[in-house]
Amino acid sequence: MSWPDPLPAGIEVYRLDLDLDADVSHERQVLAFAERAQADRFARGADRVRFTAARAALRRLLATRIGCHPAEVPLATGLHRKPFLDVAGGDAPLFNVSHSGAHALIALGDPRVVSEVGIDIEACRSDVDVEAVTSLAFTDSERRALQQTADPLQALYSRWVGKEAVLKAVGVGVAEHLQSIGIHSGVHGRYVLECTVPEWSGLQAVALHAPAGYAAALAWRAKEST
Repeated sequence: MSWPDPLPAGIEVYRLDLDLDADVSHERQVLAFAERAQADRFARGADRVRFTAARAALRRLLATRIGCHPAEVPLATGLHRKPFLDVAGGDAPLFNVSHSGAHALIALGDPRVVSEVGIDIEACRSDVDVEAVTSLAFTDSERRALQQTADPLQALYSRWVGKEAVLKAVGVGVAEHLQSIGIHSGVHGRYVLECTVPEWSGLQAVALHAPAGYAAALAWRAKEST
C-alpha cells in the first residue's frame, strides 16, 4: 500500500504488511539467483519471508517504472552492499528498503528531484537497554535530550530510525557512523540534524506515522536547482 503521509516532492513510500508464516515461493520466482541464495542463508523462516517478500515487491515497483518484467530488473550492489539500478543514463529511480517485524517499507525517489533517499522502520522492543544503546550510538547532545524526556524508549527509537534513514541515504556503513549524525525533534515531525561530515550537508529527515509498536523515518537530499 502507498504511504498516506504527506511526503517530500519526488518521493513515494510503500508499506508491505507481512505474514511471516506465508509461503513466498511465488515471490521467490522473480528474484535473481544471488537473491535466492541470500534468502536461503537466513536461519529463521521469518527472516526469509521478510527478505523475499520485500525484494519481490521492490522489483515489481521498479519494473513498472523502467518497463520490464520484475525478474529482469537490473539490480546491482554498490559500496556497503547498498543496491542500485544498473541502467544507463541518470534517470533510474532511487530506492531504499527497510523491514522489521511484520512490516517493510520501500522508498522510491525521482532522480530529477532528489539525489539520495533512505528509509528505516523498527519494531520497538520494550526490553531494550536504553543506556547501553545511547552510550554506544548517540552523540552527547542526543544523550542529554533523552535524559530530559518523559519517555526515553520512544525518544530512543524515534532518533534511531532517523539516524539509520540518514545513513542509509548517504550509503555508508551504519555501525561506524552512528555518532557522525545527531537527530533531534523538530516541528511537524521533521528532524533537526547535526552532522560532523561536511559532505552530508543538505540532508533532511522526517518521522513517519508507523504502525502501532513501530517507529519509522525517511531521509533524503533534494537535488540542487540548476
